[in-house]
Amino acid sequence: MPLTGFSEPGDPTSERISGGRSAHWLVPVLYAFSAVAFVFDLCRDNTLAYGIIYAPLIATAVFHKNRFSLWILSSIACTLVVVGAFFPVLESDLPDMVGNRVLSILAIAVTAFFVHHARGIQDRLAAETRRAEAAERIKTEVLTNLSQEIRTPLHSLLGVLSLTMASKPDQRQALQQVRNDGKQLLATIDNLLDLTQIEERKLRQQTIDVVKIARDAADNARPAADQRQVNIALDPHRDPDKASAIGDSWAIRRILDNLLANAVRLTPPGGTVSLSVARSAGTVTTSVSDTGKGLSPEVALDFRDNETRTDGCALPEAGATGLALSRRLARAMNGRMTASNLPGSGATVSLSLPAADQQIA
Repeated sequence: MPLTGFSEPGDPTSERISGGRSAHWLVPVLYAFSAVAFVFDLCRDNTLAYGIIYAPLIATAVFHKNRFSLWILSSIACTLVVVGAFFPVLESDLPDMVGNRVLSILAIAVTAFFVHHARGIQDRLAAETRRAEAAERIKTEVLTNLSQEIRTPLHSLLGVLSLTMASKPDQRQALQQVRNDGKQLLATIDNLLDLTQIEERKLRQQTIDVVKIARDAADNARPAADQRQVNIALDPHRDPDKASAIGDSWAIRRILDNLLANAVRLTPPGGTVSLSVARSAGTVTTSVSDTGKGLSPEVALDFRDNETRTDGCALPEAGATGLALSRRLARAMNGRMTASNLPGSGATVSLSLPAADQQIA
């Protein structure tokens, strides 16, 4: 009989509704308790309705994969109640005995009804979960395929624009603007791809030289900054050994690339983007500051509430896709991102991570 077929450990319904494997130890306990109650019912000469203890036994059907286990358990429990009425001898107080047994069967029936209702809800939620997961997979696949199809011709377009700029100096400024917009679109596509695949990427928790990553990110951002006539100033920590953090090198570099790209785009020609690394209170904080017009109130509110609600209208201005990706990567590394507008002009966005020596201690 399929009475021992527990839900599989990976079954989302078992984990979310039934409480997961942590509650499965109750099943053998209730089985043993019911067996002891049945033995007492057979051996003792009284009218106590031991059968009422079989009601919790019915509730264990929630943990079984087979829906028919509910009716099998209910039938067994009712049979035990009836058999217990005739041992050791038929009671002289027949009305009292019948009343106790009927009460036991009623308790079993009521419990079976509620378990049946719970199983129905469980199955519906499991079906909804499967549909939602399937829809999420389809959405991810469509977005990934679409992004890949866009990236290929976009790379070709950027290459053609670079060649055209070299051959037509009189149109260089207009072509430069088109190329910059194309690069921004390509960066947005890359961020969307990473957002859709972030759950599949396993970030490592290891000691990272934040100063080295900051230098590499600053060097990578300088060509774009030079085109916009923006200066990048790097202020590394004076003691690099104390600026090591716990995190993933790819994720940290990805965050800094996004923050620097946003800062360069928001800074007018002649402005400065500053990148600094500081250590305080067991954390290593890397900050990117610019001399632009600052973050919009919507983006600043997102950072204060630790939510990503920025709508599409703020995307070209503040690089909301990159900020959303950066925040999720920071949370995955047990870090935190903060942002504030500077009193004069511009904004500062910071990434704080646990310091390596603090983690070891």
